[in-house]
Amino acid sequence: MLRPLSFVRPVVPVRVSRSAAGLVVALAAVFGALGWQLGMPLLLAVTLGGLGATVSLLFHELGHVRAAARVATVRPTSVSLIWAGAATTLEGRYRTGRDQARVAIGGPQASFTFALALVAVCFLPTSLAVKEPLLLLAFFNVALGLVNLVPAYPLDGYKLVSGLLWSITGSESKARRILRRVGIGWAAVEVPGALVLAVEKPLIGGIVITTGLAVLVQKRLLRGFAR
Repeated sequence: MLRPLSFVRPVVPVRVSRSAAGLVVALAAVFGALGWQLGMPLLLAVTLGGLGATVSLLFHELGHVRAAARVATVRPTSVSLIWAGAATTLEGRYRTGRDQARVAIGGPQASFTFALALVAVCFLPTSLAVKEPLLLLAFFNVALGLVNLVPAYPLDGYKLVSGLLWSITGSESKARRILRRVGIGWAAVEVPGALVLAVEKPLIGGIVITTGLAVLVQKRLLRGFAR
């Protein structure tokens, strides 16, 4: 477990499992491959992925922490980093769908803000050798925010849509039933479509299938997290 992040309010501990090493290695490998395609030094690209991308994941979760601090009925207790990603643990229960939506959108907002800050630095008089890694990390944060907005459990998009439906219908259980029915119908269309795409466009289809499998794995591994 890492020391609590004292520069974040409220202060929360960051728990890093041993399996998180696999996540860091995977991020380093992905950035290494992308950096090689862009002509970046391999060591720089690998470091950017292993360190910069991991920090980006934690920054995303701290967005949830800050948003949860504004909700009276829930309290962030820790941020965890495991091989499947990162998650924030909350105590308590949402009182309204608006509160749930506010906490859910906090992570993507933090990722987009981080990306915007990185891009802003690139407008300063710096060399291409500095701008290129920053833009690559900014792209990762934008992608992180967009992927998390997909309305599939346990991603932020699911909790955001669930909270909005809760506010509209006035019932949390009714909102979940609606999402469950929509999810079943979507899966009936998406699964055959992904298989066809994998045959017609192997690279794109492979990415879609891999993303879907990653979501299913996260669904099982992150059941214990309240966020």
